[in-house]
Amino acid sequence: MMGRYGYMNIFRIPSTTDKKVVRESLERVQMWEMRDRQIGELSGGQKKRAFFARALAQHGTVLLLDEPFTGVDIKTEKTMIDLLLELREMGHTILISTHDLASITTFCDQVVLINRTILAYGNTSEVFTEENISRTFGGSLGDLPFSKSRITRENQEGM
Repeated sequence: MMGRYGYMNIFRIPSTTDKKVVRESLERVQMWEMRDRQIGELSGGQKKRAFFARALAQHGTVLLLDEPFTGVDIKTEKTMIDLLLELREMGHTILISTHDLASITTFCDQVVLINRTILAYGNTSEVFTEENISRTFGGSLGDLPFSKSRITRENQEGM
C-alpha cells in the first residue's frame, strides 16, 4: 500500500481504487497470498517482488531497479523479466543496474557498460560484445558466468 501513498488523502486511508491497484500489483508479481506478512518475514526474493509490486502500484512510467534478480530463483527471474517486457511494450522506461550479465540480452534494448567511467553505450546488439565486456570486467569471457557462444549467438540473431 506504500506505493499508493501519493494518491491517498491526508489521513492515508486507502480507497477502493487503491486496494484494487495493490491487489493487481501483488498478483502480477505472484505475492498476493503473502499480503498479510511483515516484510521481515519474507525471503530475499520475496522482498524483491514486494518492492517491485510497490513500484507497480505507484503507476509510474519510469522504473529504476537496482539488482532486481539478486537472490531470486530462476522461475521468479523469468516472471519478472516477462513483466518488464510487458511494461516496456506499454511504453514504460525501465532502468536496471545489474551484474547479472546472462539475462541482459533477454530484455534490454540498450546497455551502458561502466567501470569507473562509461566504456560503451548503445543498442545491446552492438554494445554487448565480447570485447566490450572484457574491457568492462577484465579477463576473458571464460571467467564470466555465461558462455561466449551465448553472447555470439544472440548478437548474430540480432536479439
